[in-house]
Amino acid sequence: MPDLAILRQQVLTGIIQKFVAPPENVGRKLFRVIRNPESVAKWDVIKGSRQRGAPTLPNREGKLVNPLGVGQKSAAFIYYREKKAFEPTTLRWLRTPGEFAKANAEAAVRREVSDLNNRLERLVESFAWDALKGTITIDEPDVKASVDMGFDGSHKATAGILWSDTLNADIVGDVKAWKKTILQDSGFAATDVYLSSTTMEYVYKNADIRDELWTDKQKDSYFQTGEVSGFLKLNWHSFDGGYENASEVFVPYIPDGYVIMLSKRGSPFELLEGPSADHDSADGHTGKFSKSWQEKDPSARFFLIEYHFLPIVKYVDQIMYNQVA
Repeated sequence: MPDLAILRQQVLTGIIQKFVAPPENVGRKLFRVIRNPESVAKWDVIKGSRQRGAPTLPNREGKLVNPLGVGQKSAAFIYYREKKAFEPTTLRWLRTPGEFAKANAEAAVRREVSDLNNRLERLVESFAWDALKGTITIDEPDVKASVDMGFDGSHKATAGILWSDTLNADIVGDVKAWKKTILQDSGFAATDVYLSSTTMEYVYKNADIRDELWTDKQKDSYFQTGEVSGFLKLNWHSFDGGYENASEVFVPYIPDGYVIMLSKRGSPFELLEGPSADHDSADGHTGKFSKSWQEKDPSARFFLIEYHFLPIVKYVDQIMYNQVA
């Protein structure tokens, strides 16, 4: 059998760690990766303060200032562990000597490893969006769990008049009010809005917006890319990404009729990477882990990817998840 370097444990793990998330995975890119060597994820939920400093007199001790409002949360990491068996064709190439067979075998291995890694990345992406909505919920036959990010009720608002009423909805008023909430609660100005193309169409067709507020440049950008920069001093991202569930039903990351408004400043979102639980991994290894092995009866070769992770919102006042339709 050819000695394929890609099948060695260290090489295989190195390869999957270098894979970048698919370009359609927009949510994951908002999260800063933090390695967490503990077996349980722990993080601070930090609420900002808008209090100003107070003057005093010379030759007096400094006034004691209370620390920022900090609450600590903890949760078990989300654990991913899936494997694949190589196809008979790949096994034949693995057993056949020669550079041609070796090249075909390596290409087949990379293709299958990439597919399994993409399954993982879609899982991470879906839970990243769930964190941005305020709650991660796992409802699998063998795993039931819920992680509450700790959003205040004021950061889960509902439009006074639903945006689907394009004649009467006060989208400008809603957006200004929500921007004000984020600024006053966190001290940071909102920077971005994420919504589905259906919800974005409500914005475009709104009577107060389409003919009066959008510039020709913004309209061109909307039709060409689905994104609009600078409207109400925000960057608007139309995003229809999603995944297929076990019933082969498409599940969008952002449902129609909802918007996520947030401030990216100060790295408010983190993707915690926990330690590997596999006995074959190196001591203290965090992040993705992969390995390949052979079974003799029945004869087969498998490869596996493992990942311990949890997306969290650290600065909860910098985000709102609002219903608009």
